[in-house]
Amino acid sequence: MKVLNQPELNGQFIAQQLKTLRLSMDKKITEIAEATGYAPSYISLIENGKRSLNYRILRRILLYGFGETLSSFLAKVLNDDTTSHDTQVYKTPFKLYNEDKTVSAQILIPMDISRGIELVKLTLLPGSSFEEEFKVDFKVHGAVLNGTVEIYYPDQKIEVSQNESFTLSIRADLNYSSIRSNFRISNLSKSVADIIVVFTPPVF
Repeated sequence: MKVLNQPELNGQFIAQQLKTLRLSMDKKITEIAEATGYAPSYISLIENGKRSLNYRILRRILLYGFGETLSSFLAKVLNDDTTSHDTQVYKTPFKLYNEDKTVSAQILIPMDISRGIELVKLTLLPGSSFEEEFKVDFKVHGAVLNGTVEIYYPDQKIEVSQNESFTLSIRADLNYSSIRSNFRISNLSKSVADIIVVFTPPVF
């Protein structure tokens, strides 16, 4: 059995790993800036640990700058062998927040495309929403552990309550603008809502 003790996910650690990834791919800061829409100076500040990172900024840098998902990035950080058939136990799962820390995304098991799925726990404070853009088609399977949520996806919405599960097929919104998201989960409860979601293929 392989036990993976995951390192503490703080700004300095992520900054170091982003810089290491960029250098390993022989990319310049200007290339990352152009791909993500952020200024080169902002990318430089992030790499030097002088700007805090939320999951939306980090995800955008990884996706557009390096073609990585959060999970595939974290799998590389852990040196996780995704082709191994050994039993693996993951300690201290990674947790990331949105801008105002009303939503957290906890990556329970880092997975990349070779595994085909991605397991994430979302925690939403009352009135908050998890909103993301996706550029590929995918499926999401989930279960609401507590609370009641409303899930919005292109031209449709459903309400899911505690102990209920759901399966959705999401079509990519290639005309995505910063005004809206093509996938959103909103907490309708007066208390915290916890949702377990499985993305296939890994897109988060």
